[in-house]
Amino acid sequence: MKKALSPAWNLNRMADNPKEIIFMENRQELIKLFKRYLAKECSAEEEETFLSFLEDKAHAPLFRELIEEELQAEVDPEFKELPKVKAELQRVKSNLIREMGEQEVDRPVSKNQLWLKVAAVLVLCAGVVFFTTHTKKRELLADVAPGGNKATLILADGSKVLLDSAVKGAVIQQSGVMVTKTADGQLVYTIQEHVVHGHPKKMLTNTVSTPRGGQYQVNLPDGTRVWLNAASELKFPLSFAGLKERRVSLTGEAYFEVKKNATQPFIVASDRQVVQVLGTHFNVNSYKDDASTKTTLLEGAVKVRSLTGANPDEAILKPGQQARIGEASAVINVANVDPSAEIAWKKGQFFFENEPIENIMKAVSRWYDVDIVYKDDFAGKTVWGSVTRYGNVSKVLSILELTGGIHFKIEGRRIIVHK
Repeated sequence: MKKALSPAWNLNRMADNPKEIIFMENRQELIKLFKRYLAKECSAEEEETFLSFLEDKAHAPLFRELIEEELQAEVDPEFKELPKVKAELQRVKSNLIREMGEQEVDRPVSKNQLWLKVAAVLVLCAGVVFFTTHTKKRELLADVAPGGNKATLILADGSKVLLDSAVKGAVIQQSGVMVTKTADGQLVYTIQEHVVHGHPKKMLTNTVSTPRGGQYQVNLPDGTRVWLNAASELKFPLSFAGLKERRVSLTGEAYFEVKKNATQPFIVASDRQVVQVLGTHFNVNSYKDDASTKTTLLEGAVKVRSLTGANPDEAILKPGQQARIGEASAVINVANVDPSAEIAWKKGQFFFENEPIENIMKAVSRWYDVDIVYKDDFAGKTVWGSVTRYGNVSKVLSILELTGGIHFKIEGRRIIVHK
């Protein structure tokens, strides 16, 4: 037995055509539930109600119409997988329509088989909904441009070089090390011969710091490549020659491609952990205002050791694994993740995989150099989807609004978040 969608279903009203009124209420309620289901906002009762109506073949024409709307929607060109998704959606949709009674079938379809088709359509449809671009009236009084290649190089003597305004070529020469800026904005350290075979007279440290709204790539003295995300800082020796280990310190987020050297391990130290590798690719997310520090391995192997708590923990990661360390606990939690999602920022994308809205807005705040103000409580609100980091902030906010239940207003360099 189907549950009532709303009190309106039980009203005995006088009208020229009561059946038509009830049908229209039914249709509007189903459309609302369809959108809420895709946005993962249905309560358990609403979900049960929606799925019971979805199973009824009498409603197949309406669901076909809703799916057709998603197939015809204008799509964000950044969503490269759309043709593949649309083709699969069309195929599954056709099967669903046939099996829900739009065409005659030779044998009845089992409930389990039908639900597999239904689930496939809804999951695919949710993906298309999230990546579609709709023109909407929004409270955008201004817009904010994305970040770019911005960083400051702090030399051993404390002097600073603004890398985004520095011209291509030699930036500085210090203690036998030449620092140059390439045409595409990378910072490259080249060690001269007498430093390689000798020992530097004293340990000199350089720091590369990115502001909010900045990112930068650094090629370290040993050939290791580092991509710094916004609001991050990397400290490292001017030369690793003569040292037992290659130790750097990180605040914020960075992706490392470490040059192999079996005799000189590479170590990344941050507030809550130490990561040790010989040569590998991995991402470290260690912002001080985040609840946890995350290390994600893409290639090779790394050893992670916690620095918090009375009894430090250790873990060795395999490719595709992520280590998480909380603020107060020394325990390292290891889980399998999609590494490409974790380094989407390096490829110019925001990628949200069931991510709390508060975490997403922190990333938006760092990249667009804006402040976030919450007018409502969004605890438990999560989002799936992807959008380019190189569009204005309004584009990101539009995508987030498509998930439903959330609205944004831009006031200068503040983003107001409310229901």
